[in-house]
Amino acid sequence: MKRGCAVLMLAAAAALVTCGCEGEPPPVKQEWTQFKFDALHSGNVPDRTVSTTESKAGPGQLGLAKAVPLTDAVYTSPVVAGSRVFVLDGSGTVFCFDAATLDPVWKRKTRGGTRNCNNVSSPAFVDGYIHFGTTSGFYYVLDADDGSVVKEISLDEPVFSAPVVGADNRVYFATLGSRVYAVDPKGTIAWEWDFVREVLVFEHDRFSGETWAKRKKRVTWREQFCCSRNIALHKKTLVIPAGGSIVWLEDAGDHPELTQVYAPKESPSTLGLSLDPGGRVYRQWYRRDNTGAVEVLSLNGDEVEVSTVNGTDTSYKGAGSMSFSSVSIRARSVYRCRPESGAGFMEHVQGAPAVLLGGALSITPPVLVKNMGIFGGLDGKLYIVPLSGEAGERQAAWSFETAFKKAIIAPPAVCDGRVYFGCEDGYLYVLAPGKSAPLPTKSLELHKIRSPLTGKLTSPEHDWHTNFGNMANTNTNSQGIEPPFRIKWIRRFEGTVKHFSVCGGGRMYTHTAEGQIFAVEQETGRMLWRTSYPGVHVSYTAPLYSSERLYIPQAGLEECFVRCLDAGTGRLIWEAPFTGSPSWNRQQPPIIHKGLVIYLFSTGKYTPKEWLFEHQNTFGFPDDQKPILKAWNAETGEEAWAIDFSEYGTGGDDAGMCLMDETLFYSCYFGDCEPMGVTAAVDPASGKVLWINDKHAVHAGCAVSGKDGRLYLGGYSHVETGENPEEKINRVFCLDAGNGSLVWKSEPVRRAIHVITIRDSTLFTHAQYKESYLLDRATGKILSTFEKGYHCTRFTVSEPWLLGANMDIYDLDSSFALTSTGPALDVLLCVGAFASNGRIFFTTNGGGLQCSMLCGEEAQQLSDRESG
Repeated sequence: MKRGCAVLMLAAAAALVTCGCEGEPPPVKQEWTQFKFDALHSGNVPDRTVSTTESKAGPGQLGLAKAVPLTDAVYTSPVVAGSRVFVLDGSGTVFCFDAATLDPVWKRKTRGGTRNCNNVSSPAFVDGYIHFGTTSGFYYVLDADDGSVVKEISLDEPVFSAPVVGADNRVYFATLGSRVYAVDPKGTIAWEWDFVREVLVFEHDRFSGETWAKRKKRVTWREQFCCSRNIALHKKTLVIPAGGSIVWLEDAGDHPELTQVYAPKESPSTLGLSLDPGGRVYRQWYRRDNTGAVEVLSLNGDEVEVSTVNGTDTSYKGAGSMSFSSVSIRARSVYRCRPESGAGFMEHVQGAPAVLLGGALSITPPVLVKNMGIFGGLDGKLYIVPLSGEAGERQAAWSFETAFKKAIIAPPAVCDGRVYFGCEDGYLYVLAPGKSAPLPTKSLELHKIRSPLTGKLTSPEHDWHTNFGNMANTNTNSQGIEPPFRIKWIRRFEGTVKHFSVCGGGRMYTHTAEGQIFAVEQETGRMLWRTSYPGVHVSYTAPLYSSERLYIPQAGLEECFVRCLDAGTGRLIWEAPFTGSPSWNRQQPPIIHKGLVIYLFSTGKYTPKEWLFEHQNTFGFPDDQKPILKAWNAETGEEAWAIDFSEYGTGGDDAGMCLMDETLFYSCYFGDCEPMGVTAAVDPASGKVLWINDKHAVHAGCAVSGKDGRLYLGGYSHVETGENPEEKINRVFCLDAGNGSLVWKSEPVRRAIHVITIRDSTLFTHAQYKESYLLDRATGKILSTFEKGYHCTRFTVSEPWLLGANMDIYDLDSSFALTSTGPALDVLLCVGAFASNGRIFFTTNGGGLQCSMLCGEEAQQLSDRESG
């Protein structure tokens, strides 16, 4: 290395603040040159040791040697080489420190402006150079000695995957669009291969929904292509997670050769991928409703043999949660982390029961040293726990709590008994034997917005601040949305979602079914804060934003809480218990009105098998399930009033409510029984019931919506029997909000799920799998039918556009003409897009991606800037 340059850069970087250092540490001899140590991403490093206990022969117990502040949160793993440690933070700034002392050597800010955020491409070291990609669409090769740019490759799309280094020092990387490159250590391109061009046979702009719409009826799982997770390498064979497909690509020197593409029906999302020494592929996949597994893919000639790692199967009928990161592999044992209470770190051996090693919630790939597993927790602790069945001196489980209890989501590097890792608090930490430096005390305040929301509609009245758009659940807004449509930003997350994110205060908020809550900038997608709570299980509940507060119901098999958070920081303000199941039907968040937070639930308890109960409850709900409507003080969480509707029937977990004209309306489905359900008007201030209708109610899987003095009730289940008793008839009901009387019932529909979307003169409702309908608001007559084969898709309307999954956009004023579709970010069609503040936002159900689209003039200006 050019040490003279290093001395100059050291002087220039001396302004960096560091926290704590004790004595002169010995030089670092071992190296850690890429993500999870090797190109397999096996995470297996049995020759490394870490001591967490006092030893007479050793230098002492592991403790903090130093913590160094960076410029943003850290979502990548550090590399250690040449007695230096290199780390890339979220803002695209690379830092180089002395690995022993963490004294600064140099730093390099990469290009891309506000697009350069949420960087997850962990760097790799090869032959004196640092390689990594950025979310702003560049691939960099830096001189490891002084940080100078050796190569900058403009890619026009983000890089999420970490580069991998082969035994011959050839480096491979993939873009989000699944364009794969092989380069030498200095970044000279040897070859390029394009999944979209070669496999999907699509030669056009893959990130343009309007381009896809010109050539497809609409995108489906067959058009998935995003490489959002890490690639891996076995000898000369690359394994690439391209959308739902797994691709084997052989490096033939000056060109690649496609070996195999594995794409089963519906091609489930790949959430983590790693290889064993024999080249077998271990991938965590997800399709729907907590259904997934870690499967093993082996090439056998022209066939792909598929098996499943014992004990990793999850489903909507079980209590287990999926993992969201790559597993690590040692001999016959597979180790994985997951965000499940009391079962965060597990060992799986084929033919034997899974073994619990550590209980902390985690989305971090584990690292395996001699007889210990190391992983980061969502609680801000680094955990070092013993592996079962390992020979040698046993150590007790040990943890280190970071300064501000922020999540650790990337695996550490381990060299010479030291542990290096980054944290979402923006610090790089190094732990070393015999050290006990103080923790940092200065928060970097990364939760603060750096890029305020811009555009013409930034005021709060244009926020999509609750799941159905507003308190009346009309599921509609009008914000001047028009073509062209263009993606502004796209980011990765670890979790599944079955409802909409919401916006307010310049932020977008998301609740994952596994219990994470996080906020990002609406303008850039930059991560602001993340929090999580134990005990949450497949909770399909959406947040509500109001006046810099976030209200979110989180449900689990043992306990459930409505939580109130500070929307700017994620800090918990109060929590109040409730009971019941979130199910598929419980997407509705609380309603807030004049200082009260109102929510609906039942008193029931559920087994894991019953947790996500069916939409159609043929036999009614058990007697112990009483339908409850409750209000709490928005400032303190103290109970204000409660209503028990059990005198009318049982249930409560298949219900909806809306607020219109200062009145709260509640509707609950009791099942296929008498009465079928109940609808009520309630004074939201006192909880006084104003009227009751026990003849007409929502009928499974649908909230109540209202506008202009009328209520609209739909559902999955039939409400009438035809002349032939086997003929089951479903309808939408319209009630007078003043007295609850029936105004009309619609012509027969197959189903009317989620919510009845209210436009000026028409209603939109979706039936699942086949028809959607436009109904006349005045009469309930069917005006037109829309058949595109969508599943249980949540649609929204931003006039005159119908917004669906994968950002499908239909013109409701032009006979459902498809204007834009895709790109296909998700495998299924459960969740659509929504418009807020003049932008379109989309969070996938299982693809682990979020994006924002610009519209009209803003989109055209972006296109003009990029083409110029």
